[in-house]
Amino acid sequence: MARTPPVATPEDLDRRQKRLLGAAWAATLLPLIAFAYLTWESWKLNQQVDAAKTQLMELDTKKKELEAELRRTEEDLRAQRSSAKHYRDVTGIQIRFYRESDREIVQNALVNLGFKVDTNLGRSTLIDREPNTIAYGRLVSTEDLREIAAALVQAGFPLKRIAPAVRQPDPKLIQIYASAESERACGLLSVDQIRAGMTCGNTP
Repeated sequence: MARTPPVATPEDLDRRQKRLLGAAWAATLLPLIAFAYLTWESWKLNQQVDAAKTQLMELDTKKKELEAELRRTEEDLRAQRSSAKHYRDVTGIQIRFYRESDREIVQNALVNLGFKVDTNLGRSTLIDREPNTIAYGRLVSTEDLREIAAALVQAGFPLKRIAPAVRQPDPKLIQIYASAESERACGLLSVDQIRAGMTCGNTP
């Protein structure tokens, strides 16, 4: 004899209806929650993108300001060099060196500053030694002397001593030469030491 299926009670139907309603609500709410989450993440991402765009615009503006300032500085420097060259043409300060191998470094360091470099090599008994000294005439200004020395050091010249000329009578001549005394008594001069007025580098 076949079993008669159980008859659902009102409580069973009520529970089933609640489960169906719960499933329906879950099926409705989950996409809404996912949509809300994605919307929130999209808003945050847009905020970050806007902030990055603003920062890039500020950096671009700053870059343009710095480029304009650099152009003004270069123009001022050219004007100063032009003025300095005129002044040096008038004062007649001349620079002499004694080795052909020193020509390039001396010219690169000093011609752009407006100084006249003697293209004819001088004669010296120490010609085979690496130059380490600047000797200056009595009419060479302190400002010019320091600028020349600093430019040479920045160009790689191993300067150790700055001294008044003894044997050269020309008061407007600066000589770049090798000195045994400088080698014994002085260390290398730095740009800061030159600008501070030092004339003999500290020995190691």
